[in-house]
Amino acid sequence: MKHKFKITGLDCPNCAAKLADIISGKEGIDSAKINFLTERLTVESELALSEVLSISKAAARAFSRDITVE
Repeated sequence: MKHKFKITGLDCPNCAAKLADIISGKEGIDSAKINFLTERLTVESELALSEVLSISKAAARAFSRDITVE
């Protein structure tokens, strides 16, 4: 199942790619992609929406305090 979120506070496309790789590596996450220009995070996972959001928010917070996921 695909889950889409708004992600803000990223400084560059390289940071977006690094964060997507980090989220992709989390247990229960099949893949994650961030479109830097549209500020969209797309996560594929069979986990519930709330779990995917929680994992994504925690990864973003650990990566940089300036990044928010909604």
